[in-house]
Amino acid sequence: MNPLRGLFLKLSKMPPAAMLLVVIGMAVVVTMMLTTTASRNEDRQSTVADPDHKLKQVVYSLTYIPAGSKISSKQVAMRETDELDVFDDAQSSLANVVGVIPQRAIPAHAQLRRVDLDPILH
Repeated sequence: MNPLRGLFLKLSKMPPAAMLLVVIGMAVVVTMMLTTTASRNEDRQSTVADPDHKLKQVVYSLTYIPAGSKISSKQVAMRETDELDVFDDAQSSLANVVGVIPQRAIPAHAQLRRVDLDPILH
């Protein structure tokens, strides 16, 4: 007997519940294989250096800085950030920030911006 014909005869005699489990199992296996392959391709693409990718030094707050308190050097630090994530008015020098009294509260781990340090205009 032809092996393919024998396979189809066995499948036709299989109970419907078992057939359903086999189909679901095959779908899960195929989905996992495709997901794994896709994630590997994404990982490869992300490791390739982008020539347009630039980092910029920005001043970040390390702790919460309340409005009206003097900023100390322990509360801020320089950090390299993707140029696309940097605000237009972000501070790029610690010297411009240390000793300044912000007019607005600055949350922890946030970029220090000129708008936070300048007086609020009414």
